[in-house]
Amino acid sequence: MGGTWLHSYKSLPKEGWERRDTVCFALPQAEEDISGTLTIGLRLTAPVGSQDIVLTVEQSLEAPAAYRCDTVRCPLTDAEGYALGQGVNVIQYETPHVPFHLSKGQSGTVRIRHLMTDETVPGITELGVKVSR
Repeated sequence: MGGTWLHSYKSLPKEGWERRDTVCFALPQAEEDISGTLTIGLRLTAPVGSQDIVLTVEQSLEAPAAYRCDTVRCPLTDAEGYALGQGVNVIQYETPHVPFHLSKGQSGTVRIRHLMTDETVPGITELGVKVSR
């Protein structure tokens, strides 16, 4: 069965996303096995001052315990500085897909933080996760 199992966004502080601020998304208990991909969505209202953004994406699952950590690079602009995302006032970006599996009865958490050299990344208004089968 295809489609989207989970799609959720959270707002980030207007002052910018601090490196120490981990954004967490709860994964509800799965009613069936779910295999697919995890995609991270970024919504920007201003340039972040970089051609791309690098994120760490942790999947921490329970019953039975499982852990996966991926480093994901999301291109924001091309070599000339033109936005690669879609939108006008808010630019939407999606990271490359990360493998995802949740067994029946499992739940867990997805934790995301940025790995940029600047302590604070401005311009990102929302961060989201989407699990597709």
